[in-house]
Amino acid sequence: MIVMPACSTGWFWHCLARETGRIGHLYSPRSQRGPWAWFPYALDNGAFSCWNPAENTFNHDAWRQKETEWREMLFWAQSAPLKPMWAIVPDVPGNKRETLARWSKYAGEVADCGIPLAVAVQDGMTPSDVRRLDPEPTVIAVGGTTEWKWETAEMWASEFGHAQLLRCHSPTKLELLEQWGYKSTDGTGWNRGDRKQTSGLEKWCRSRAVATQTPLWPYVCREPNKNQLTFA
Repeated sequence: MIVMPACSTGWFWHCLARETGRIGHLYSPRSQRGPWAWFPYALDNGAFSCWNPAENTFNHDAWRQKETEWREMLFWAQSAPLKPMWAIVPDVPGNKRETLARWSKYAGEVADCGIPLAVAVQDGMTPSDVRRLDPEPTVIAVGGTTEWKWETAEMWASEFGHAQLLRCHSPTKLELLEQWGYKSTDGTGWNRGDRKQTSGLEKWCRSRAVATQTPLWPYVCREPNKNQLTFA
């Protein structure tokens, strides 16, 4: 399993990725960077930023702007020397009916880019719903409301060969996800200043290092009268 700290590309993450083979990226529109050979990456669609989880409502006006940015990211991925592992087809978080409707609208557009498809399953969706999708998804990205997501997480991994859990920020749950058979998980919380989260992730990565690339050994120095580490 790899962990994808969203849009985190500082020197710490480069080192951890090169040295353990357990770090990747899930890029949202306008946040894509690189790509780098030691960072396997996938594409989000930006719909989560249009969702109010407390009320389970979706801002369709905000999505219209995000939709343009999402298409720009698809073009970037097509042009990049390293291709994404997969891309999440636009969805409506927490809403089964609208997510299924969006699959019919957008999945072909992603497929035409030559990128494997991921479906973000939402509250109320079942394996039979996924198996009826056309075109067929390669990856099941388990989303929805937090309670529903964790209630159904083990089932999705057992039903499909490639499962990704969306929004995980707990080091203690990484081992559980790996036991269930998840291939990857992501989250924005790994790099927000909580040392327990970051150090917990580092410990998990190093205990399962599978690096196949030459480790990155950056030379760093401190500029005079500054605390910032910089590449020499």
